[in-house]
Amino acid sequence: MKVVAIGDNCLDWYLDRQMVHPGGNALNVAVYSHRLGAESAYIGQFGTDWAGDVMIHALEAEGVDISRIRRAPGTSGYATIETVQGDRVFRGSSNGVVAFRPDPEDYALMAGADVIHTGDSSFLEEHVADFATVAPVSFDFSIKPDEYCARLLPYVTYATFSRPGLTPDEVEKLIGWARGLGAAEVFVTQGEAGSWSWVDGRLHHEPATAATRIVDTLGAGDSFIAGMLVARLDGAPLEAAAARASAFAAQSCGTLGAFGYAESAERMTVAPDHCFAS
Repeated sequence: MKVVAIGDNCLDWYLDRQMVHPGGNALNVAVYSHRLGAESAYIGQFGTDWAGDVMIHALEAEGVDISRIRRAPGTSGYATIETVQGDRVFRGSSNGVVAFRPDPEDYALMAGADVIHTGDSSFLEEHVADFATVAPVSFDFSIKPDEYCARLLPYVTYATFSRPGLTPDEVEKLIGWARGLGAAEVFVTQGEAGSWSWVDGRLHHEPATAATRIVDTLGAGDSFIAGMLVARLDGAPLEAAAARASAFAAQSCGTLGAFGYAESAERMTVAPDHCFAS
């Protein structure tokens, strides 16, 4: 089983602790998938700065295939975060040099994948249709509006949405809409309210697994995605896959940062393209 994640990376900069951790949806899914037993690869672009070094060293330590990463002059992406009562609050971000265009060697690596994962922070929307000709695509739509999702759903096999405020009827309507546009399997995460999944004509609600100790919720959504993808590719039926994904997401909440690798933030500086969260 091989998972290839392509797109965003960012260094999560915790302002309250003045520590940084590697992260980013695509990078996280690559790491989590590997931890769950899949062969995984990450394709992405880093700056030539210290932040890029931190993220690349973490990927190397985790055993993720990084043969198709690249580095460009400039700063790596980051997100500034504060932890408030165990939950993360985003304060601002910089995209740095994360945006890139896939090349033939990237497609050659993706050709061996069982699934290609990317998402709404990867700046790769124009390439999703091409990805779908190579392997099934997983896409994290997060909280993006319908008009954004509608143009990509025809090319997506595994669609994930973060919609904590929807009622069960609204979730079912969203899932039906996404399926009607082409998604074969649809997952809707709702934080403490659990998740909804549609697979093979069946709708399932999975309660959130109680975490033994909540240290940091950053990465919980990404760990759920990796858990579902690996379980489904492993042949797990819907209920078992959802339970495994929920348990893995709860486990990730016991780690500072998305998956650890804390470093002091003393070498971080605010980038020229820094944007404050609204």
